[in-house]
Amino acid sequence: MMSRILYYNLLLRGLVYFLPSFAFGMSSRLPLAAASVPMNRAIPPQYHLILLLFTQLVWIVAAEYYKLSTVAELFWEYTGIQAAFLACFATFLLQSAFLVFVQDLIVSRTFILLSNLLLFLLVVATRNWFRLTSASANWGGQCEKIVVVGTDQYARRCVRLLRRTPLFQCQIEAYLQLPGQPVTVNDAPVITATEPSRVEKLSFEEVVVALPAKRYSQVSSLVESFQSLGKPVRAIFDLGPRLSLKDKLFQAGRLQIMSLAISPTESFAYTVLKRTFDLLSALLGLVILSPFFLVIAVMVKLGSPGPVFFLQERVGRHGKPFNMIKFRTMYCSNREESDTIWTTRDDPRVTPIGAILRRFSLDELPQLVNVICGEMSIVGPRPERPFFVAKFREKIHRYNMRHCCQVGITGWAQINGLRGDTSIIDRLQYDLYYIRNWSFVLDLQIIARTAFVAMGSDSSGY
Repeated sequence: MMSRILYYNLLLRGLVYFLPSFAFGMSSRLPLAAASVPMNRAIPPQYHLILLLFTQLVWIVAAEYYKLSTVAELFWEYTGIQAAFLACFATFLLQSAFLVFVQDLIVSRTFILLSNLLLFLLVVATRNWFRLTSASANWGGQCEKIVVVGTDQYARRCVRLLRRTPLFQCQIEAYLQLPGQPVTVNDAPVITATEPSRVEKLSFEEVVVALPAKRYSQVSSLVESFQSLGKPVRAIFDLGPRLSLKDKLFQAGRLQIMSLAISPTESFAYTVLKRTFDLLSALLGLVILSPFFLVIAVMVKLGSPGPVFFLQERVGRHGKPFNMIKFRTMYCSNREESDTIWTTRDDPRVTPIGAILRRFSLDELPQLVNVICGEMSIVGPRPERPFFVAKFREKIHRYNMRHCCQVGITGWAQINGLRGDTSIIDRLQYDLYYIRNWSFVLDLQIIARTAFVAMGSDSSGY
Protein backbone atom coordinates (compact mmCIF):
# COMPACT_ATOMS: atom_id res chain seq x y z
CA MET A 1 0.00 0.00 0.00
CA MET A 2 2.67 2.48 1.06
CA SER A 3 4.99 1.79 -1.90
CA ARG A 4 2.10 2.18 -4.34
CA ILE A 5 1.01 5.49 -2.87
CA LEU A 6 4.62 6.72 -2.89
CA TYR A 7 4.89 5.77 -6.56
CA TYR A 8 1.73 7.68 -7.48
CA ASN A 9 2.88 10.64 -5.40
CA LEU A 10 6.21 10.70 -7.20
CA LEU A 11 4.50 10.60 -10.59
CA LEU A 12 2.03 13.38 -9.77
CA ARG A 13 4.70 15.50 -8.07
CA GLY A 14 7.01 15.24 -11.08
CA LEU A 15 4.25 16.38 -13.43
CA VAL A 16 3.10 19.27 -11.25
CA TYR A 17 6.60 20.54 -10.43
CA PHE A 18 7.54 21.07 -14.08
CA LEU A 19 4.31 22.76 -15.16
CA PRO A 20 5.84 26.29 -14.91
CA SER A 21 8.41 25.26 -17.55
CA PHE A 22 5.60 24.11 -19.85
CA ALA A 23 3.66 27.32 -19.18
CA PHE A 24 6.71 29.50 -19.91
CA GLY A 25 7.43 27.60 -23.12
CA MET A 26 3.85 27.91 -24.35
CA SER A 27 3.59 31.61 -23.39
CA SER A 28 6.82 32.52 -25.21
CA ARG A 29 5.28 31.32 -28.48
CA LEU A 30 2.22 33.54 -28.14
CA PRO A 31 2.39 36.94 -29.94
CA LEU A 32 0.78 38.69 -26.97
CA ALA A 33 3.67 37.77 -24.69
CA ALA A 34 5.73 40.83 -25.65
CA ALA A 35 2.83 43.28 -25.81
CA SER A 36 3.95 45.44 -22.87
CA VAL A 37 7.60 45.73 -24.01
CA PRO A 38 8.64 48.63 -26.27
CA MET A 39 9.31 47.62 -29.87
CA ASN A 40 12.91 48.81 -29.74
CA ARG A 41 13.78 46.69 -26.69
CA ALA A 42 14.52 43.01 -27.06
CA ILE A 43 14.25 40.83 -23.97
CA PRO A 44 17.44 38.79 -23.45
CA PRO A 45 16.72 35.04 -23.10
CA GLN A 46 18.55 34.91 -19.77
CA TYR A 47 15.94 37.23 -18.22
CA HIS A 48 13.23 34.67 -18.86
CA LEU A 49 15.54 31.98 -17.51
CA ILE A 50 16.13 33.91 -14.26
CA LEU A 51 12.40 34.47 -13.81
CA LEU A 52 11.71 30.80 -14.61
CA LEU A 53 14.17 29.59 -11.96
CA PHE A 54 12.60 31.90 -9.39
CA THR A 55 9.10 30.80 -10.45
CA GLN A 56 10.05 27.13 -10.21
CA LEU A 57 11.27 27.61 -6.65
CA VAL A 58 8.17 29.53 -5.61
CA TRP A 59 5.85 27.10 -7.40
CA ILE A 60 7.34 24.04 -5.67
CA VAL A 61 6.69 25.62 -2.27
CA ALA A 62 3.17 26.74 -3.25
CA ALA A 63 2.28 23.38 -4.82
CA GLU A 64 3.42 21.54 -1.71
CA TYR A 65 1.54 23.82 0.65
CA TYR A 66 -1.73 23.70 -1.29
CA LYS A 67 -1.34 19.92 -1.77
CA LEU A 68 -1.41 20.10 -5.56
CA SER A 69 1.37 17.52 -5.84
CA THR A 70 0.08 14.86 -3.45
CA VAL A 71 -2.31 12.00 -4.08
CA ALA A 72 -3.60 12.32 -0.51
CA GLU A 73 -5.47 15.52 -1.38
CA LEU A 74 -6.29 14.66 -4.97
CA PHE A 75 -9.81 13.40 -4.29
CA TRP A 76 -10.96 15.85 -1.63
CA GLU A 77 -11.95 18.52 -4.16
CA TYR A 78 -13.95 17.66 -7.25
CA THR A 79 -11.82 19.76 -9.59
CA GLY A 80 -9.05 21.27 -7.47
CA ILE A 81 -9.77 24.71 -8.94
CA GLN A 82 -9.61 26.54 -5.60
CA ALA A 83 -6.25 25.09 -4.58
CA ALA A 84 -4.83 25.69 -8.07
CA PHE A 85 -6.01 29.31 -8.07
CA LEU A 86 -4.50 30.02 -4.65
CA ALA A 87 -1.15 28.49 -5.64
CA CYS A 88 -1.04 30.40 -8.94
CA PHE A 89 -2.08 33.65 -7.27
CA ALA A 90 0.62 33.27 -4.61
CA THR A 91 3.16 32.61 -7.36
CA PHE A 92 2.00 35.69 -9.27
CA LEU A 93 2.28 37.90 -6.15
CA LEU A 94 5.81 36.74 -5.42
CA GLN A 95 6.79 37.13 -9.09
CA SER A 96 5.54 40.73 -8.98
CA ALA A 97 7.45 41.41 -5.77
CA PHE A 98 10.59 39.89 -7.32
CA LEU A 99 10.35 42.17 -10.37
CA VAL A 100 9.80 45.21 -8.13
CA PHE A 101 13.01 44.53 -6.20
CA VAL A 102 15.00 43.45 -9.27
CA GLN A 103 14.18 46.36 -11.55
CA ASP A 104 16.92 45.54 -14.06
CA LEU A 105 15.03 42.38 -15.00
CA ILE A 106 13.00 43.30 -18.09
CA VAL A 107 10.10 40.89 -18.62
CA SER A 108 6.77 41.52 -20.31
CA ARG A 109 3.95 41.85 -17.76
CA THR A 110 1.62 40.32 -20.34
CA PHE A 111 3.96 37.31 -20.53
CA ILE A 112 3.72 36.87 -16.74
CA LEU A 113 -0.08 37.03 -16.80
CA LEU A 114 -0.29 34.57 -19.71
CA SER A 115 2.14 32.13 -18.14
CA ASN A 116 0.22 32.14 -14.86
CA LEU A 117 -3.08 31.67 -16.66
CA LEU A 118 -1.62 28.73 -18.58
CA LEU A 119 -0.10 27.38 -15.36
CA PHE A 120 -3.52 27.46 -13.72
CA LEU A 121 -5.15 25.63 -16.66
CA LEU A 122 -2.34 23.07 -16.83
CA VAL A 123 -2.45 22.18 -13.13
CA VAL A 124 -6.24 21.82 -13.16
CA ALA A 125 -6.06 19.66 -16.29
CA THR A 126 -3.23 17.51 -14.87
CA ARG A 127 -4.94 16.86 -11.55
CA ASN A 128 -8.28 16.10 -13.17
CA TRP A 129 -6.72 13.78 -15.73
CA PHE A 130 -5.00 11.97 -12.86
CA ARG A 131 -8.24 11.79 -10.89
CA LEU A 132 -10.53 10.77 -13.76
CA THR A 133 -8.20 8.01 -14.97
CA SER A 134 -7.64 6.63 -11.45
CA ALA A 135 -10.57 4.23 -11.87
CA SER A 136 -8.78 2.49 -14.73
CA ALA A 137 -7.63 -1.03 -13.99
CA ASN A 138 -4.19 -0.12 -15.33
CA TRP A 139 -3.61 2.23 -12.38
CA GLY A 140 -4.41 -0.27 -9.69
CA GLY A 141 -1.99 -3.01 -10.60
CA GLN A 142 -2.32 -6.23 -8.64
CA CYS A 143 -4.63 -6.51 -5.64
CA GLU A 144 -3.06 -6.02 -2.21
CA LYS A 145 -3.79 -8.88 0.18
CA ILE A 146 -4.18 -7.60 3.72
CA VAL A 147 -5.10 -8.78 7.21
CA VAL A 148 -7.26 -6.37 9.19
CA VAL A 149 -6.92 -6.16 12.97
CA GLY A 150 -10.42 -5.43 14.28
CA THR A 151 -13.88 -6.87 13.75
CA ASP A 152 -16.20 -4.20 15.16
CA GLN A 153 -18.23 -1.51 13.40
CA TYR A 154 -15.20 0.78 13.22
CA ALA A 155 -13.16 -1.84 11.34
CA ARG A 156 -16.07 -2.52 9.01
CA ARG A 157 -16.34 1.19 8.16
CA CYS A 158 -12.57 1.46 7.59
CA VAL A 159 -12.55 -1.48 5.18
CA ARG A 160 -15.47 0.00 3.24
CA LEU A 161 -13.63 3.30 2.85
CA LEU A 162 -10.36 1.54 2.03
CA ARG A 163 -11.99 -0.33 -0.83
CA ARG A 164 -13.35 2.91 -2.20
CA THR A 165 -9.90 4.54 -2.20
CA PRO A 166 -8.84 5.36 -5.79
CA LEU A 167 -5.53 4.00 -7.12
CA PHE A 168 -5.70 1.18 -4.57
CA GLN A 169 -7.23 -2.29 -4.72
CA CYS A 170 -7.25 -4.62 -1.76
CA GLN A 171 -8.44 -8.08 -0.84
CA ILE A 172 -9.16 -8.94 2.79
CA GLU A 173 -7.60 -12.30 3.67
CA ALA A 174 -8.82 -12.34 7.29
CA TYR A 175 -9.90 -10.29 10.27
CA LEU A 176 -8.19 -10.59 13.64
CA GLN A 177 -10.62 -10.34 16.56
CA LEU A 178 -9.29 -8.88 19.81
CA PRO A 179 -10.65 -9.97 23.19
CA GLY A 180 -14.06 -8.46 23.90
CA GLN A 181 -14.61 -7.22 20.34
CA PRO A 182 -17.96 -7.80 18.64
CA VAL A 183 -17.94 -9.30 15.14
CA THR A 184 -19.76 -7.19 12.54
CA VAL A 185 -17.76 -8.23 9.46
CA ASN A 186 -18.70 -11.14 7.21
CA ASP A 187 -16.66 -10.79 4.01
CA ALA A 188 -13.58 -12.74 5.18
CA PRO A 189 -12.62 -15.34 7.82
CA VAL A 190 -12.40 -14.13 11.41
CA ILE A 191 -9.42 -15.26 13.48
CA THR A 192 -9.32 -14.76 17.25
CA ALA A 193 -6.26 -13.41 19.04
CA THR A 194 -5.73 -16.85 20.58
CA GLU A 195 -5.03 -18.38 17.12
CA PRO A 196 -1.83 -16.66 15.92
CA SER A 197 -0.73 -19.75 14.01
CA ARG A 198 -3.64 -19.31 11.58
CA VAL A 199 -2.37 -15.83 10.71
CA GLU A 200 1.11 -17.18 9.91
CA LYS A 201 -0.35 -19.65 7.40
CA LEU A 202 -2.09 -16.90 5.42
CA SER A 203 -0.65 -15.38 2.26
CA PHE A 204 -0.79 -11.59 2.62
CA GLU A 205 1.35 -8.47 2.10
CA GLU A 206 0.35 -6.11 4.90
CA VAL A 207 -1.38 -5.80 8.26
CA VAL A 208 -3.85 -2.94 8.74
CA VAL A 209 -4.80 -2.05 12.32
CA ALA A 210 -8.32 -0.59 12.42
CA LEU A 211 -9.11 0.10 16.06
CA PRO A 212 -11.27 2.83 17.63
CA ALA A 213 -9.68 5.47 19.86
CA LYS A 214 -10.48 3.62 23.10
CA ARG A 215 -8.20 0.75 22.01
CA TYR A 216 -5.19 2.86 20.92
CA SER A 217 -3.22 1.65 23.94
CA GLN A 218 -3.13 -1.84 22.34
CA VAL A 219 -1.46 -0.68 19.13
CA SER A 220 2.10 -0.87 20.51
CA SER A 221 1.74 -4.50 21.63
CA LEU A 222 0.13 -5.44 18.31
CA VAL A 223 3.06 -4.00 16.36
CA GLU A 224 5.49 -6.07 18.44
CA SER A 225 3.49 -9.27 17.90
CA PHE A 226 3.41 -8.79 14.10
CA GLN A 227 7.10 -7.94 13.74
CA SER A 228 7.96 -11.63 13.69
CA LEU A 229 5.88 -12.04 10.51
CA GLY A 230 8.11 -9.65 8.58
CA LYS A 231 5.11 -7.80 7.17
CA PRO A 232 4.48 -4.03 7.09
CA VAL A 233 2.00 -2.86 9.73
CA ARG A 234 -0.24 0.15 9.06
CA ALA A 235 -2.66 1.80 11.49
CA ILE A 236 -5.80 3.77 10.65
CA PHE A 237 -6.32 6.65 13.08
CA ASP A 238 -9.51 8.60 13.63
CA LEU A 239 -9.26 11.49 16.10
CA GLY A 240 -12.78 12.74 15.53
CA PRO A 241 -14.38 15.23 13.10
CA ARG A 242 -12.48 18.29 14.33
CA LEU A 243 -8.94 16.89 14.45
CA SER A 244 -6.66 15.47 11.78
CA LEU A 245 -3.09 14.22 11.75
CA LYS A 246 -2.50 16.09 8.49
CA ASP A 247 0.20 18.76 9.02
CA LYS A 248 -0.28 18.42 12.79
CA LEU A 249 2.53 16.06 13.80
CA PHE A 250 6.08 17.31 14.12
CA GLN A 251 9.31 16.14 15.71
CA ALA A 252 10.94 18.11 18.52
CA GLY A 253 14.14 16.32 19.52
CA ARG A 254 13.05 12.90 20.77
CA LEU A 255 9.45 13.95 21.21
CA GLN A 256 6.64 13.64 18.71
CA ILE A 257 4.24 16.52 19.25
CA MET A 258 0.85 16.97 17.65
CA SER A 259 -0.79 20.37 17.42
CA LEU A 260 -4.44 20.19 18.47
CA ALA A 261 -5.28 23.71 17.26
CA ILE A 262 -8.24 23.85 14.89
CA SER A 263 -7.18 27.08 13.18
CA PRO A 264 -4.74 27.51 10.26
CA THR A 265 -2.92 30.46 11.86
CA GLU A 266 0.38 28.55 12.08
CA SER A 267 0.33 27.50 8.44
CA PHE A 268 2.76 28.58 5.72
CA ALA A 269 0.08 30.61 3.95
CA TYR A 270 -0.79 32.54 7.09
CA THR A 271 2.76 33.20 8.26
CA VAL A 272 4.41 33.84 4.88
CA LEU A 273 1.84 34.55 2.15
CA LYS A 274 -0.43 36.68 4.33
CA ARG A 275 2.51 38.62 5.77
CA THR A 276 3.96 39.23 2.28
CA PHE A 277 0.60 40.48 1.05
CA ASP A 278 0.19 42.71 4.13
CA LEU A 279 3.63 44.25 3.74
CA LEU A 280 3.30 44.95 0.00
CA SER A 281 -0.25 46.29 0.38
CA ALA A 282 0.65 48.56 3.31
CA LEU A 283 3.71 49.98 1.54
CA LEU A 284 1.74 50.57 -1.65
CA GLY A 285 -1.14 52.08 0.34
CA LEU A 286 1.13 54.55 2.13
CA VAL A 287 2.69 55.68 -1.16
CA ILE A 288 -0.63 56.13 -2.96
CA LEU A 289 -2.51 57.67 -0.03
CA SER A 290 0.27 60.00 1.21
CA PRO A 291 -1.33 63.13 -0.36
CA PHE A 292 -4.66 62.12 1.12
CA PHE A 293 -3.00 61.69 4.52
CA LEU A 294 -1.73 65.26 4.33
CA VAL A 295 -5.22 66.63 3.64
CA ILE A 296 -6.72 64.68 6.57
CA ALA A 297 -3.88 65.80 8.86
CA VAL A 298 -4.57 69.46 8.05
CA MET A 299 -8.31 68.96 8.64
CA VAL A 300 -7.73 67.29 12.01
CA LYS A 301 -5.31 70.02 13.09
CA LEU A 302 -7.65 72.86 12.07
CA GLY A 303 -10.75 71.11 13.45
CA SER A 304 -9.69 71.08 17.12
CA PRO A 305 -6.57 71.71 19.21
CA GLY A 306 -4.31 68.76 19.80
CA PRO A 307 -2.06 66.30 17.93
CA VAL A 308 -2.94 64.90 14.50
CA PHE A 309 -2.39 61.28 15.47
CA PHE A 310 -3.76 59.36 18.44
CA LEU A 311 -1.78 56.47 19.90
CA GLN A 312 -3.57 53.99 22.13
CA GLU A 313 -2.42 50.73 23.68
CA ARG A 314 -4.19 47.69 22.25
CA VAL A 315 -3.81 43.93 22.70
CA GLY A 316 -2.39 42.07 19.70
CA ARG A 317 -1.52 38.50 18.77
CA HIS A 318 -0.84 36.18 21.72
CA GLY A 319 -1.88 38.97 24.08
CA LYS A 320 1.12 41.19 23.26
CA PRO A 321 0.35 44.92 23.74
CA PHE A 322 1.23 47.53 21.11
CA ASN A 323 0.43 51.17 20.33
CA MET A 324 -2.20 51.46 17.59
CA ILE A 325 -2.10 54.62 15.45
CA LYS A 326 -5.22 56.50 14.35
CA PHE A 327 -6.09 59.97 13.18
CA ARG A 328 -7.41 61.80 16.23
CA THR A 329 -11.21 61.99 16.09
CA MET A 330 -12.00 63.17 19.65
CA TYR A 331 -11.31 66.20 21.77
CA CYS A 332 -8.22 65.79 23.92
CA SER A 333 -8.84 64.19 27.33
CA ASN A 334 -6.82 62.40 29.99
CA ARG A 335 -5.36 59.00 29.19
CA GLU A 336 -7.41 57.09 31.79
CA GLU A 337 -10.68 58.32 30.27
CA SER A 338 -9.77 57.26 26.72
CA ASP A 339 -8.53 53.86 27.90
CA THR A 340 -11.51 52.89 30.06
CA ILE A 341 -14.64 54.56 28.60
CA TRP A 342 -16.51 52.71 25.85
CA THR A 343 -17.14 54.65 22.65
CA THR A 344 -20.83 54.94 21.76
CA ARG A 345 -22.87 56.21 18.84
CA ASP A 346 -23.14 60.04 18.84
CA ASP A 347 -20.41 60.20 21.47
CA PRO A 348 -20.05 63.88 22.57
CA ARG A 349 -16.27 63.50 22.69
CA VAL A 350 -16.10 63.12 18.88
CA THR A 351 -15.13 66.24 16.92
CA PRO A 352 -17.07 67.31 13.77
CA ILE A 353 -14.13 66.32 11.57
CA GLY A 354 -13.74 63.11 13.59
CA ALA A 355 -17.36 62.15 12.92
CA ILE A 356 -16.72 62.32 9.17
CA LEU A 357 -13.52 60.31 9.47
CA ARG A 358 -15.27 57.68 11.58
CA ARG A 359 -18.21 57.38 9.23
CA PHE A 360 -15.95 56.32 6.36
CA SER A 361 -13.29 54.60 8.57
CA LEU A 362 -10.65 57.07 7.39
CA ASP A 363 -9.29 57.41 10.92
CA GLU A 364 -8.00 53.82 10.62
CA LEU A 365 -5.68 54.49 7.66
CA PRO A 366 -2.53 55.24 9.72
CA GLN A 367 -2.69 51.66 10.98
CA LEU A 368 -0.91 50.76 7.74
CA VAL A 369 2.21 51.71 9.73
CA ASN A 370 1.25 49.10 12.35
CA VAL A 371 0.92 46.57 9.53
CA ILE A 372 4.41 47.36 8.21
CA CYS A 373 5.80 46.98 11.74
CA GLY A 374 4.22 43.54 12.03
CA GLU A 375 1.89 44.54 14.86
CA MET A 376 -1.28 44.22 12.79
CA SER A 377 -2.59 42.67 9.57
CA ILE A 378 -4.85 44.14 6.92
CA VAL A 379 -7.53 41.62 7.94
CA GLY A 380 -8.11 40.12 11.38
CA PRO A 381 -10.10 40.57 14.59
CA ARG A 382 -10.11 44.19 15.72
CA PRO A 383 -7.70 44.85 18.62
CA GLU A 384 -9.20 45.93 21.93
CA ARG A 385 -7.91 48.01 24.85
CA PRO A 386 -6.25 46.06 27.73
CA PHE A 387 -8.87 47.31 30.23
CA PHE A 388 -11.74 45.80 28.23
CA VAL A 389 -9.78 42.64 27.32
CA ALA A 390 -9.36 41.85 31.01
CA LYS A 391 -13.03 42.59 31.60
CA PHE A 392 -14.30 40.47 28.69
CA ARG A 393 -12.03 37.54 29.53
CA GLU A 394 -13.69 37.20 32.93
CA LYS A 395 -17.24 37.34 31.61
CA ILE A 396 -17.11 35.78 28.13
CA HIS A 397 -16.02 32.19 27.58
CA ARG A 398 -13.28 31.71 24.92
CA TYR A 399 -12.82 35.45 24.42
CA ASN A 400 -9.04 35.12 24.52
CA MET A 401 -9.10 32.68 21.56
CA ARG A 402 -9.39 35.69 19.24
CA HIS A 403 -5.80 36.58 20.14
CA CYS A 404 -4.33 33.43 18.58
CA CYS A 405 -4.10 35.25 15.22
CA GLN A 406 -2.92 38.67 14.09
CA VAL A 407 -5.32 41.54 14.77
CA GLY A 408 -6.41 43.59 11.77
CA ILE A 409 -7.56 46.92 10.38
CA THR A 410 -10.79 45.29 9.22
CA GLY A 411 -12.37 41.94 9.95
CA TRP A 412 -15.16 39.46 9.36
CA ALA A 413 -17.23 40.87 12.22
CA GLN A 414 -16.90 44.46 10.96
CA ILE A 415 -18.13 43.76 7.41
CA ASN A 416 -21.13 41.97 8.93
CA GLY A 417 -22.23 45.10 10.80
CA LEU A 418 -20.61 44.36 14.19
CA ARG A 419 -18.59 47.50 14.76
CA GLY A 420 -18.62 50.22 17.37
CA ASP A 421 -21.14 49.81 20.18
CA THR A 422 -22.41 46.32 19.23
CA SER A 423 -22.66 42.95 20.99
CA ILE A 424 -19.24 41.67 22.08
CA ILE A 425 -20.54 38.07 22.19
CA ASP A 426 -21.79 38.28 18.59
CA ARG A 427 -18.55 39.90 17.51
CA LEU A 428 -16.58 37.10 19.17
CA GLN A 429 -18.54 34.45 17.26
CA TYR A 430 -17.64 36.10 13.96
CA ASP A 431 -14.00 36.42 15.01
CA LEU A 432 -13.83 32.73 15.91
CA TYR A 433 -15.45 31.81 12.61
CA TYR A 434 -12.75 33.80 10.80
CA ILE A 435 -9.98 32.10 12.79
CA ARG A 436 -11.31 28.59 12.14
CA ASN A 437 -12.01 29.17 8.45
CA TRP A 438 -9.16 31.48 7.50
CA SER A 439 -7.98 31.42 3.91
CA PHE A 440 -6.30 33.94 1.64
CA VAL A 441 -9.45 34.08 -0.50
CA LEU A 442 -11.50 34.95 2.60
CA ASP A 443 -9.10 37.83 3.33
CA LEU A 444 -9.54 39.17 -0.21
CA GLN A 445 -13.31 38.88 0.13
CA ILE A 446 -13.25 40.85 3.39
CA ILE A 447 -11.05 43.57 1.87
CA ALA A 448 -13.41 43.93 -1.10
CA ARG A 449 -16.51 44.12 1.09
CA THR A 450 -14.85 46.59 3.50
CA ALA A 451 -14.85 49.29 0.82
CA PHE A 452 -18.61 48.97 0.33
CA VAL A 453 -19.33 48.81 4.07
CA ALA A 454 -17.19 51.89 4.76
CA MET A 455 -18.97 53.90 2.08
CA GLY A 456 -22.48 52.81 2.98
CA SER A 457 -22.73 52.46 6.77
CA ASP A 458 -22.19 54.50 9.85
CA SER A 459 -19.19 53.81 12.03
CA SER A 460 -19.12 54.88 15.60
CA GLY A 461 -15.64 53.63 16.17
CA TYR A 462 -14.08 50.27 16.99
